[in-house]
Parts: sequence; C-alpha cells; structure tokens
Amino acid sequence: MFRLNSFRETLEVIAACSDDQVVWQRYAWVYVQGGARLLDSRFYLASREDEDDEGRLLALVERYDLSPCLEAATFADVLCVQKRQQPHSGLEDYALALEHYAEWDAFLELPCADAPQPAEHGLAKGLYAEHDLWLAGYAPDQLASTAREVSAVMGINIAKALQACRGLPVRLGERITGDQCLQIEARFSALSASLQRVTYRSFPWQ
Repeated sequence: MFRLNSFRETLEVIAACSDDQVVWQRYAWVYVQGGARLLDSRFYLASREDEDDEGRLLALVERYDLSPCLEAATFADVLCVQKRQQPHSGLEDYALALEHYAEWDAFLELPCADAPQPAEHGLAKGLYAEHDLWLAGYAPDQLASTAREVSAVMGINIAKALQACRGLPVRLGERITGDQCLQIEARFSALSASLQRVTYRSFPWQ
C-alpha cells in the first residue's frame, strides 16, 4: 500500500525490520518528496515488488514528486553508524548523517567516534530493537515438557533445564531480535507457558 512517511516514521519503519537482512528483503530504495530538508520531508519506502513493477513506480515518482534518496540498505547503514557513535542521537543528528552521506558518499565521523558513548538506559545497543525474554511460569503438569524446551533453547542438558524451571524466572534470551523472540515464544505457545519480554527500544523518543 502506498504511503508517505515523515522522517521520524521512516526511521522507525527501518528500525522495526529487526536486522539488516530484513531491511534488504523488504525495501529497495528510500524516496524523498520535493526539495525540503530531510527533517521536513516526506518519504516513500519502495519495496522489492515496487522495483519489479517499473511502470507503477515511475508513475508514483512523477505523481508525488519523488526522487531517490538512498538505497534502503545504505540508509539503514548510515543510521547504524550514527547510532553506534552517538547512541542518544536525535532526529536532527540522523538527518545530518544522512545528508552528509548523500553528499559525500561517506559516513559522518563524529569526534566521539574513538570513544563511543554508552547507550542510555532502555536503549538497544544497535539500530534495531533488542529484547530479553524470560520464562515466568508454567502449568505444574507441564514441567517436563517445559524443561525440554528450555534445554533446546538454552543449549543445556535436561537436568540443568529442570533445575532452572524450578527456580523461576528463567532468562531464555538476552538482547535478542524480535524475530528470535517470536521463534522462542512459538516453542512455548502450546505449553501455555507464561513468557515476559523486556524491550530495549531503538530511539530515545520511542
């Protein structure tokens, strides 16, 4: 579905992809509308399907005054580098980094690059959201089945898994992606186990 996003929304859509591979699979190019500065612009994230339908894409480009900004994977790379150098970056910081790359074909190097600042509390270390996942509870008659899943997920033997299950909560994953969370949650869904997520967001404003 065609939709123009604000700069903030565009960053959040990219970060919601969970990793670089998903960005590449979902999006081909980031298009920008008109000639306003990035913070004030509207954007279109062209999918791989859009690129395959060249006629439709050209029609959208002409109708909405769109021009290519950066390949989506490169767009994400610029955000990643900026986040790594300055974890608490705001919208203006990301816009400056993208404008610098678009002009110079090079990442913006910050004075703090040699000594990266620590991430703020609750922020992911990288661009994409991260999660801690905990086993918080299970039905008493599902102890053995739950322990087998804990054993498989954590890579420990069944005896250690049983011991862990008897001493709840059990951390099943630390700083893992959303996709990894979903995969683990699916393993426990049939057991009606109680799982809890702790999410580290991508951006300070979220």
